[in-house]
Amino acid sequence: MYDVKHIQRIFAVISLNAVLMTGCTVVQTVPGKIANPMTGSFTAEVTITNSDSESKATLTRYGTDAWCVVFSEPPTLAGVQLDFLDDEVKASYKGLEFSVPQSAQAIRTELEDLMNIIDDMALSPDLNGKADEDKIICEGEIEEGSYTLTFTDAGIPAEFSLPCYGLVIVFDSFSQQTAAAETTVPETTAIPQTQPEATAAEEAMIPEPVPAEPAAVIEDETLPE
Repeated sequence: MYDVKHIQRIFAVISLNAVLMTGCTVVQTVPGKIANPMTGSFTAEVTITNSDSESKATLTRYGTDAWCVVFSEPPTLAGVQLDFLDDEVKASYKGLEFSVPQSAQAIRTELEDLMNIIDDMALSPDLNGKADEDKIICEGEIEEGSYTLTFTDAGIPAEFSLPCYGLVIVFDSFSQQTAAAETTVPETTAIPQTQPEATAAEEAMIPEPVPAEPAAVIEDETLPE
């Protein structure tokens, strides 16, 4: 018969082994390594702050080298859409294309840096960073300087900073569009653009349709013999 003290020792040993096994499980998990949420298509609301201005926009990634940004603020950029496709950038407003406005040139360059970084990171199914409380911090270097891309512990992008530009981009309302990783835009997928609505002045310039003149009727005539 085991006495009470002996039984307590057995339970103590079992509890200690359970703790040690749990500790081993934690050690086997690489700190800061989480599933990459940006391997496919996604959209997010972003606030872009640099040394000169602050802007707000909807940022959409369709695939590698295929992005779209639609600004909502400031008023000078509201409604302006920038489409980034295969190293080419097109600007439009309500479907009317024009050259990238001067007020958006700096933001365009900064966004291209972010897009290139994410496209490179999207090649890996996992993110490897430094765990810091409830955040995962990924750091790296580009030609312009060092950058930091911060994620929540759930793998949601939270903030991108590029000190050389005094740039901070804060992510909000992040949403993945596809579960599977895609590196190219499907041929059947086109970057959407809002079609312009004709104004009263434009409608006034549209000429009225001119009715076609009736074709001349040739009467039968008796040919001379």
